[in-house]
Amino acid sequence: MLMLKKSTVSFSLLCLVGFLVDFAIMAGIVALPFLILEHIPSGNTALSGNVFAVQMATYTIACLIMSRIVGESKNILFWARWGVIIFTFAYPLFPFIPNKFTLYLCSIFSFIGMALSWPAFYAWVGTEPNEYKRQRNLAIFNMLWSLGFTMSPLISGPLYDFDYRAPFILVFCVSLFSFILLMIIPDASKYHPIPQEAEDTSRDKSVEMENNGIYLYPYWLGVFLANLMTIIPRSTYAEHLKQMVAQGELRFLFESIPSALLQTDPATKFSWPSAMMAFATAGIFLLFAWTQFWRYRLSILIVSQAVCALFFLLLSETKSIILICIAFAIIGANHGLTFFASTYYSVHNPKLRHRRASINEGLIGLGGVVGSLIFGSLVEKYGVRLSYKIIIFLIVLVIFIEIFIFDYLQKKAQYKYRDSACKSENK
Repeated sequence: MLMLKKSTVSFSLLCLVGFLVDFAIMAGIVALPFLILEHIPSGNTALSGNVFAVQMATYTIACLIMSRIVGESKNILFWARWGVIIFTFAYPLFPFIPNKFTLYLCSIFSFIGMALSWPAFYAWVGTEPNEYKRQRNLAIFNMLWSLGFTMSPLISGPLYDFDYRAPFILVFCVSLFSFILLMIIPDASKYHPIPQEAEDTSRDKSVEMENNGIYLYPYWLGVFLANLMTIIPRSTYAEHLKQMVAQGELRFLFESIPSALLQTDPATKFSWPSAMMAFATAGIFLLFAWTQFWRYRLSILIVSQAVCALFFLLLSETKSIILICIAFAIIGANHGLTFFASTYYSVHNPKLRHRRASINEGLIGLGGVVGSLIFGSLVEKYGVRLSYKIIIFLIVLVIFIEIFIFDYLQKKAQYKYRDSACKSENK
């Protein structure tokens, strides 16, 4: 009983760390585009996209490189502590050394830190041996970090309008507190040791693992696309919204005369849809925590992506802040759906949980690279109206690839089972 209480306290502390770390990250995500546009020499949307691309590329590469190293560590939180402290002293430097070299260098160090931290967090949570408790723990952890994403824009946006350095000071303080909390959390193996040799070789378990793999790969592609779709508006829509505010074009809905509330403080206005995106993600995590309908269903992923395509079309045309918030929320909900499911499938196999969690996080980063680098340049050159319509064609292409992968893996599994059954009968 005492061990159970200690494991519950440790899990609660890790959830708090997840909340604080993502609170800090989102505070930077909201403030950084405006810092680049207003305080970096020659700063523009393309530079903003390039910086986000460097961050995501670093995250992707570091996740894949560290997947084996960290996965073999006896104490995976050792790496998470190093990751958080690196982030703490790298990311907040942006406004204090305002030049392009600092942007890129600090981005690289910051997201090496995050690549050390997040796969380790998920590997720690995934050590729970009971499947339903593991689903619940993943949901709670996801809800807490997404709550940090939700609350942070509402604070970071107004803080930036008050003083452009304030959000980055907040990032430093919150991240440092997260590191302190990590220092008192023991490794998960203290509560859930993983047997090195014992392995369930029953047919039922084999079928379950095979079924899990059939859905894992399409959802990995889905989580790549989901993060691409979230990073694009986060890194490129700020300038578009700023122009609408400056030109008096922003409306609540379709009123002819703009409200005075919508004609100032563009960073605060951008914080509204950013918060809605994070809130929708958290809502999906809450839904998936206590339901089973989403498990082993590809149709939910396909429908969600198709709806996102329609709302990117809406974002390319609308000047309504309410519709913008709804579009951001739909994109955030899709991110919650794909991220939760892909993480669930990734940590299902105890022996492969850290490696797969790292690949999952790496694909998230890769989506950020493609979204920031390619679409950041497209938006800079052609604007939001055309560039966001191009995203629709990418979404359709990914949907077809997901269906192809799923169909191929399903047929391969069916052939394997038929072949196995024939060999059993011959014996």
